Amino acid sequence: MDSSAGRLRNTSVLVTTLDTSEVYIIISLCSRTDTQVIYIDPTSGSLQHDKKLGYDVFHTQDEALNYITDGSKLVCKSTVHAKAILGYVVLGSTALLLVATKLDASIPYLPGGGCVYTISESKWIKIMLQNPQPQGKGEVKNIQELTELEIDGKHYFCETRDITRPFPSRFSLRNPDDEFVWNGWLSFAFRRIGLEHHCVVLLQGFADYRTFGSSGQQEGNVALIARRSRLHPGTRYLARGLNSCYSTGNEIECEQLVWVPKRSGENVPFNIYIWRRGTIPIWWGAELKMTAAEAAIYVSDRDPYKGSARYYQRLTKRYDTRNLGVASANQNKSGLVPIVCVNLLRNGEGKSESILVQHFEESLNYIRSTGQLPDTRFHLIHYDWHTSIRLKGEQQTIEGLWYHLKAPTISIGISEGDYQHSRMQIDDCEGEKIYNDDITGFFCLRVLQNGVIRYNCADSLDRTNAASYFGALQVFTEQCRRLGIFLDNDVAYDQSTQKHSFSDKPWKRFDMTFEEFKRSTILSPICDLADLFLIAGDIHATLYTGSKAMHSHILSIFGEEAAKAKQFSVAQNMKITLQRRYNNAVIDSSRQKQLEMFLGLRLFKHLPSVSIQPLHVLSRRFSFLLKPIASIDQDPEDGDNLLSFKQKNLIWISQQASDIIQLFIYLGEPCHVCQLLLTVSHGADDSTYPSTVDVRTGRDLDVLKLVLEGASIPRCPNGTNIVIPIPGAVSNDDMGLKSRETVHTPQTNPSFLYNFEGREGELDFLTRVVVLTFYPAESTSSPVTLGEVEVLGISLPWRDIFASEGPGLKLRERVANIKDNANSLPSKSGSNPDIFGLTSDVLPPVKCDTSRNNTQVDLLSGEDVISRPDSQPMTEISLHDASLDMCSDHKEENESQRVSVQDKTPTKTGAQHYISCFEALTALDKKLGFAEAMKLEIERLRLKLSTAERDKALSSIGIDPATINPNTIIEESYINSLCKAANTLAILGQTLLEDKTAGCIGLDPLDDNDDIDFWNINRIGEGCCGESCQVHAEPLTMTLNSTCSSESTFICSACKRRVCRVCCAGKGAIVLRNNASGSSHNDVDGVICKLCCQHSVLDALTLDYTRVLISQLRNSQAETATFKAFARVVGGSYIFGKKESFNKFETGNTLRLFHNEEESLAGFPFGSYLHAIESASGSAPPLSLLAPLNSGLQQSYWRAPASTSSVELVIVLGNLSDVSGVVLLVSPCGYSMSDAPTVQIWTSNNIHKEERSCVGKWDVRSLITSSPQLCGPEQSDNEDQTPRHVRFDFRNTVRCRLIWVKLSIQKVVSSSVSFGKDFNLLSFNEDPPFGPGRRASIGGTSESDPCIHAKRILVVGCPVKLDIGRSFEHASSIKNWLEKAPLLNRYKVPVDSEKLIDNDLVLEQNISPSSPLSAGFRLDGFSAIKPQLTHSPYSDVNPLDTSSIVFEHRFISPAVLHIQVSALQGSPEEMVLVAEYRIPEVKGGTAMYFDFPKVMSSKKMFFRLVGDVTGFADDPEDGGDTGRPVAAGLCLLNRIKLYYYAHPADLGRWASLSGI
Repeated sequence: MDSSAGRLRNTSVLVTTLDTSEVYIIISLCSRTDTQVIYIDPTSGSLQHDKKLGYDVFHTQDEALNYITDGSKLVCKSTVHAKAILGYVVLGSTALLLVATKLDASIPYLPGGGCVYTISESKWIKIMLQNPQPQGKGEVKNIQELTELEIDGKHYFCETRDITRPFPSRFSLRNPDDEFVWNGWLSFAFRRIGLEHHCVVLLQGFADYRTFGSSGQQEGNVALIARRSRLHPGTRYLARGLNSCYSTGNEIECEQLVWVPKRSGENVPFNIYIWRRGTIPIWWGAELKMTAAEAAIYVSDRDPYKGSARYYQRLTKRYDTRNLGVASANQNKSGLVPIVCVNLLRNGEGKSESILVQHFEESLNYIRSTGQLPDTRFHLIHYDWHTSIRLKGEQQTIEGLWYHLKAPTISIGISEGDYQHSRMQIDDCEGEKIYNDDITGFFCLRVLQNGVIRYNCADSLDRTNAASYFGALQVFTEQCRRLGIFLDNDVAYDQSTQKHSFSDKPWKRFDMTFEEFKRSTILSPICDLADLFLIAGDIHATLYTGSKAMHSHILSIFGEEAAKAKQFSVAQNMKITLQRRYNNAVIDSSRQKQLEMFLGLRLFKHLPSVSIQPLHVLSRRFSFLLKPIASIDQDPEDGDNLLSFKQKNLIWISQQASDIIQLFIYLGEPCHVCQLLLTVSHGADDSTYPSTVDVRTGRDLDVLKLVLEGASIPRCPNGTNIVIPIPGAVSNDDMGLKSRETVHTPQTNPSFLYNFEGREGELDFLTRVVVLTFYPAESTSSPVTLGEVEVLGISLPWRDIFASEGPGLKLRERVANIKDNANSLPSKSGSNPDIFGLTSDVLPPVKCDTSRNNTQVDLLSGEDVISRPDSQPMTEISLHDASLDMCSDHKEENESQRVSVQDKTPTKTGAQHYISCFEALTALDKKLGFAEAMKLEIERLRLKLSTAERDKALSSIGIDPATINPNTIIEESYINSLCKAANTLAILGQTLLEDKTAGCIGLDPLDDNDDIDFWNINRIGEGCCGESCQVHAEPLTMTLNSTCSSESTFICSACKRRVCRVCCAGKGAIVLRNNASGSSHNDVDGVICKLCCQHSVLDALTLDYTRVLISQLRNSQAETATFKAFARVVGGSYIFGKKESFNKFETGNTLRLFHNEEESLAGFPFGSYLHAIESASGSAPPLSLLAPLNSGLQQSYWRAPASTSSVELVIVLGNLSDVSGVVLLVSPCGYSMSDAPTVQIWTSNNIHKEERSCVGKWDVRSLITSSPQLCGPEQSDNEDQTPRHVRFDFRNTVRCRLIWVKLSIQKVVSSSVSFGKDFNLLSFNEDPPFGPGRRASIGGTSESDPCIHAKRILVVGCPVKLDIGRSFEHASSIKNWLEKAPLLNRYKVPVDSEKLIDNDLVLEQNISPSSPLSAGFRLDGFSAIKPQLTHSPYSDVNPLDTSSIVFEHRFISPAVLHIQVSALQGSPEEMVLVAEYRIPEVKGGTAMYFDFPKVMSSKKMFFRLVGDVTGFADDPEDGGDTGRPVAAGLCLLNRIKLYYYAHPADLGRWASLSGI
């Protein structure tokens, strides 16, 4: 909506917290007429908005609030009224919502419309989530510091116009310039749900305006807009000069806009002047010393001008207006883009800033000499501001500045134009025309500024602000003159003729002295402009130094109290100097961190455990229990309240003691299940809560796979949240690994480097059914209690996928590329991808077997799927289905070539190649060392072999895989230093990626064509090139794959010798070297040979590369699983985008299928099936029946097998609904009397058939006579018509959740059809080859061979509003039972001593012989975190880009810990393994109690920590690296206490002292 048309309302934001602690954001935008409701998930913090009218879209804010509160405002615990949303982010167990509660209309009305608001008051709303994710103390502290960042008065935005570019922007609000967007990271969550406009584009800096003019004169407006760049954020001494993003510290773009206000409907003339300010664009800094008056300035001794040309290139691209087709009087004769640098630094002898002056000039000379910027003309003006004022005074200093600025200012010029309210005159505009959806009219720019003037002092603060004011002042007077606003003072001249002859001269005041300027000019507008610069200077100084600007009195030199201001400034400057020194020494580091977190930078340092994309809770909102479970309260909602957060404190109690409690949960959306979150609920006796749980998952009830068995549930205080990570289903090949992981031997060696034995579970993004089987403790015979149960997972953005927009479109494009990469072989040696482009071998090879038409293939492994009753054959992908076969398009054309190659040279399988590599490394009975073992693992990962396939291959030649485990081969003393180096490399690599991503803003990306990548790990068999290499760090040849990998050589930056690629270290070695030397550069320029690197550096590169390949393999598996999910919904052909017409049902045509307020109730992804559905070969997948109408290919449809005479579809609706009917969309081939089905429909609310109710039976054949349009092929010109359909209306609406739809046809025995040359399988001609009484369908069936088929099935009606939740209380007898204390309590077993052994992974406790029998142990929750960053990046995908989807490995391959308990009861030979417990995730320090299988006595107890310890780390700000191979947060010392059970009376008064 164009704000110039007049606002109907102001934006209103209402943040409501209910008494259930649920938070809703109700927002009504000024640019829309409706109101949206955004729900904040109370567990994960993810934002949820489904764009459903009447559910989260309403006509008014009051209507939305009434829906949320169910008409009772008493349920509102708190309400925050706001004017705009500035950002939202989830930080572990805390979510932060930033809103603006008060705004100042700093520029109320821009030409063309649009109001610029400055935030005068903001508020961070902290939302505590029910998420027990452990966080370090440093993270918690940093989150608090983030909320203390100063926002008010220093940030601004415009809701309806793009103001991130010079006015008027050529771009719409949807496409801001990232350089000046400060809340890009904070707005990410809103962009993810398709509500990008609901979070404003926030700029940092200053925006304000003044109106000037007096009676009898033309009135004018002047606005000053100053936007700070975010590319080099930071404080004074931490962000100076140039950085790796090619930007300078305190970089600001300033814009002076002058316009003449007009009446409504009149054209608005305006003009604009733009300049820049910032620190010197070279690599330099200043070291602050408390004993010195000034900081010591230094210039980098290594490549100080690196990136300077890129900085100026960004300016050139932004201010180059030569090619816009506008006749510009400003254009310089050379046709170049002028960049004028005004340097205000001290240049006298002995001045600390003189070194910068010298390097500034040298940097420009260097850039000129390289010829990198042929279109740029540089002009450097040295003007020592402070020295000039000291020697000449302020007035002559100003005159001198005008003298230097006159020529470049006139040459660069200003931009002029007007805004025209109607586009009717757009063809009459002689200049550049600018228009977009944000405005109703258009801008006509007749003159354009070309180039820019850039001011600088040391800090781009005080001198810069003053000089830029006096430079802009001259331009301001010229801007007014061109708009007809004359600022000439009538008293200035005695003769009127002199006045008039001088008044129209352009730029006339450049030639005046200071006093002439002052006498001849009306000073009130000048003072108004000075006031703007004073405020702007203070704001920019405060942002950079924490204090106001100094020496600002000179800006008041035209005022009446100039002398008084100068006198006052002396004391003021002294105060500011002391304040800055304190801030720089004490506070700056904290402010720097605040800025980085606000921008989403360096989160791996400040918030290392924070997830980029939180999981979704799929068991809430639209989920339900398929089978009710009875409780002791006889509640009609038995079991359903276990999935509701609204009754978070509810304690569900079974009717009686039971061996198991089983929950059949149907999820609200398909997902890959990652976590089970349980809220422990019980009374005074905690033994009533279950002790273990089994988890089964599946797409439907027919195939449920056991993914977790016997997971331990410790006894915890009531209300404790525990997370149980859920791995994917284990393939048959990995079953051996499962047993090896589940039962750890006491001699198990931990994987400190990486998880050598890790198994990868299968991913399935179509999981809908989760079955939880809870087992009570064996010691209890009481009823079982349960609390809220939540299932968390990763769901695909199906809505965006079907709409081909946002994240879904990008993901679909990525998945479509799987076909091209499915059969790719490992890259040739020497072609390792660089750190930002590792794209080779991203998918496992897929084998296409054409000899068996009915063989099912697992796309993940390429192996045949064993056919058995529980393998869900009808939903697996078949090779003969052309729409899902990734190899079908290439099969025919490559068949002969492939066979001939195989005949000549048999191709080795991945396992065979792996064995060959092993044999090559162990030739001559050579024992594998650490380096060789790592090379072998890298080769395995490059070959895409799973750990199971590796172990199987090694076992076939009699090798124990444990003997080649690098974790055990490496010396223990070397582990910590190696891991530390690899972790440092990961941090530096991620920093490099962030800087590269930001550095590309406003610039063309650099071509990285280096042969040396970040790691440069050679393939087994690669050797040195020989004579051309002077290093020979690697042997010349090996027998396996011997190649000379590259003819080119490089020069080592350390030893200056020629070196080949094989003998070079990766670019990461240079990064580590720069970091060790303390260099501020974070680049990868140059090469370094392996002989000049320490072995620890090379080993760190190898370890990091191994972790990268593991991560890459997981990503490829996730993308393959995504492809399989897509294919099972819309078909593979639709994903690949074959050249066939897609469905193009218009919204209006689709709505004709519904009556009144009806809507589709079973549309995918909310609706799905309860059981698997059989499909014919080549059919569209069954889920396509429920997919949106505009998805899939136009001519595709679902078909049942030809042998099937009836199909029963059990459809689960997306919500409990009042169903009024079912609509059957006819297939493109149409119906005939032989395949028109009989339709019978039942409804129910549970899965038991005997409880369903029949609502009707219809015979479609009876409709064919009266509706001939249902017969025959679909006409090609029917896109503007309602889709062919049959509607089955119910007599009365039925409230239900399940719909049974049975389609039946009568099968008759017929002769076989001849597939002759006249038969076309894909024919849709109006004249089919069959006779008049026969027809051909896609499947080649005829009336004698009919099959059941359909295009779509729609269930129509109205969803039932979900209850807001009602208070529930147990009966008094049940309350008494809950409050009854247990007979036995836990008491601490005395321990004589304890110590850590075996790399601190084992806690040994010595127990006194007189101690009581131990019954269990208490474990306090670990404080270690799961870091987001585990290796260097291998892709240039920006994880904050909404067009990309990130599969976090912490969720899809979770790190799980176990505690193995052993007891020594006599001699060492009597060591007994007591039990092994899977440790859930809880908040740090949470008490967890684990009972032993039976009470026992022992001399010593051993608690061994096993599992993936490498998945945990310490918060860097909590101490970081402790010098131990295991994170200090996993230390078992003082964390485990033994206990026994006893009656309190037996202990007497000592009971209270020994309780645990």
